[in-house]
Amino acid sequence: MKKTVLGFVVLVSLLIVPATATAASVSGTVTVDGGSADGETVTIAPLDPSNELVGNETETTVENGSFSYETVEGAITYFVELEHEGTTHYALVDDGEQPDFVLNDTISGELVDENGTPISNATITVTSQHGPEVTQTNTTDGSFTIGPVQPDRVYTLDIEANGATYERAVSTGDDAANTTFELSTPTTDRDALTLSGGQPVNHLLNVGPTQNGTGLFVVETVSVENGADRPFAGDVSVAVPSDAEVVTGMVGDERTSVSQTNGTATVETMIGPQETTTVNVYYRLEDRAFEKPVGYDVEQLAIRFADYDMSQVEVSDNLVEADAPMPMVTSTGPLEADDQISVSITESNQSVASDQTDGSSGASEFPLGLVSAGFVAVIAIGLAAYRYV
Repeated sequence: MKKTVLGFVVLVSLLIVPATATAASVSGTVTVDGGSADGETVTIAPLDPSNELVGNETETTVENGSFSYETVEGAITYFVELEHEGTTHYALVDDGEQPDFVLNDTISGELVDENGTPISNATITVTSQHGPEVTQTNTTDGSFTIGPVQPDRVYTLDIEANGATYERAVSTGDDAANTTFELSTPTTDRDALTLSGGQPVNHLLNVGPTQNGTGLFVVETVSVENGADRPFAGDVSVAVPSDAEVVTGMVGDERTSVSQTNGTATVETMIGPQETTTVNVYYRLEDRAFEKPVGYDVEQLAIRFADYDMSQVEVSDNLVEADAPMPMVTSTGPLEADDQISVSITESNQSVASDQTDGSSGASEFPLGLVSAGFVAVIAIGLAAYRYV
C-alpha cells in the first residue's frame, strides 16, 4: 500500500511541474543599396530592464539578406550590431521586435579652414546615435565619403585636425551629403580661459597619505572654461609646491602629458569653444606638509583630506575648517593667484593599501581612492551642506 501511495505522489508531482518556457526566434533583415551583406557578422546582446547583459552575447551571420536569433528569458531589449565593409551599424529593439538594417545613404563633405582652404591629414570618427563607433577615416585633401550608412539617423563626427578636436552632427537624408565643415584655427591664448563651473568648486585639492604613510599624495583639480569661439589647444598651468614630484595629469577623464618646471605643472589641454573641462595634476610630497601659491584668482578653494581627521590638520590663516561631513577646509574668502596656502599633517595615519594604487610606471603610490566617483560625490554632498545648511 505504501508503494502505491508513493507512486501516486510521484506521478502527481510530475504532472504539475510547470513547462519550461521555449525561446522564441526573431528574424532580422539587411538591405544594402547596390550590394549585399551576406556572410557578414551580426552580434546580439540581450539586455535586462537595467540595460545589463543577460547571459552572453551571441553571433550569427547574414544569409540571403536575413539573420535570426533566439530570445533570452529576462531580456526586454536587444542591442544588435552589424559589421559591414569596415563599418559597424546598430539597432536597439524591444523583445520580439524585428531589427531591420537599411544601408543606402552616405556622409560626405569637405573640411576647410576659415579661408576656405582644404584641411588635410584629419581623422574623422563617426559615432551612431546609440553611442558606439561606426567607422573611422583619414582625409588627405580635406574631402571624405563615409558609407553606406543608415537613413534618417543622426551621426556625430569627431574630427581631429589642427591639433584640436571638433564635433559636428549630421542627419542622413538631410545634410549628410556634400557638406562643407569650416574648422576654426584653435587658439593658444590663455586669456581665453577662466575658472568656471566645477563640482563642487572650481579649484579643489584632494590630499591623502602616500603608500608608506610618510608623505602626501595630492590631486589638484581646476575647472577651466574656454570662452573663445574656437577650440583652445595649448597648455594649462597649475602651481604646485616647489618640492612636489608630479606624477601625471588628466584632462577630463583622459590621461595626458604633463611637464614640471620651477613649481609649475603644465598640462597639454584641448577645450572646445564655450566648453568647460577639468584639468587634474597628481603629485607626491615626501613630507606631510606643503606650501604653494593658489595659482589662479578664485572665489572659493576647497581642500579635502582622505584618511586624516581635522585634529591632525593645520592650515594657513586664509583657510578654515568647513562644517561638512568629511575632513575639509575652504578658503575664508576670495583668493588671488599669488596668495599662499599651506597645509601640515601633524602625525602619520594609516597608509594607503597597496591594492588601491595604480601599477603603471612612475605611479607606484597612486591612490585611486582620491579620484573615485564615490569620493567626488561625497565631496559634492559635503560642500553643498557646508554652503546651504
